[in-house]
Amino acid sequence: MCKISFKNVTKSYGSRIVFSGVSFELAAGARCGLIGPNGAGKSTLLKILMGALRPDAGEVLVGGLSPWRQPARLKAGFLPEGAPLMGDLTVREHLVLAARLRGLAPGELSAEEDRLTAALALENFYHRPAADLSQGQKVRTALASALLGSPSFLALDEPTSGLDPEEAFRLLALLRTLPSSATLIISSHLLSDLKEMTGQLLTLTGGRARLGGPLTGTDYAGLQEDYAARAA
Repeated sequence: MCKISFKNVTKSYGSRIVFSGVSFELAAGARCGLIGPNGAGKSTLLKILMGALRPDAGEVLVGGLSPWRQPARLKAGFLPEGAPLMGDLTVREHLVLAARLRGLAPGELSAEEDRLTAALALENFYHRPAADLSQGQKVRTALASALLGSPSFLALDEPTSGLDPEEAFRLLALLRTLPSSATLIISSHLLSDLKEMTGQLLTLTGGRARLGGPLTGTDYAGLQEDYAARAA
């Protein structure tokens, strides 16, 4: 169970304020979409939740723990925007590294390899260096690393970017199998994906955040209208 708490958080880059005094809470098991215009701070917020960045002020708790403490990091899986990988490591070596960082036993790694290789169709490039992968293959590899060990908190930054329709379908199908206790935050510009996968939306705009219910549009125009109203 992994409740998320963000209290009066401020983050700046030099003189540019990304967000100021942002507060929200997500219950354990929440499925939350993260939306807002480019530059609103969506990636920054996810990196703070993952302990990859520190805020200038405020309190952040993931499952009741600071995300900069090792126990919290062991509970979390993160897919950063662009799916950055180490070019000289193979797909399998990325999974082995992620397993070691998570403290998985060899037997657990073997079972997770079988599960994720099948779910994300990694077989054809499993022993290929990341430098030789397509963008879609990199995203699938990074997602497999994030999902290894069934984390209780998962943050995905533009997970379907660079994926073809079949790859995107596999990804969304896999996310539907997450345990109901797992907390999920997805940042995406694809509103149809957010409507299907999330029950709440956190809107970042103008340095502020608003937490609301799911998207309500029934077609593309309706989704755009709902988004525009939230971002206003």
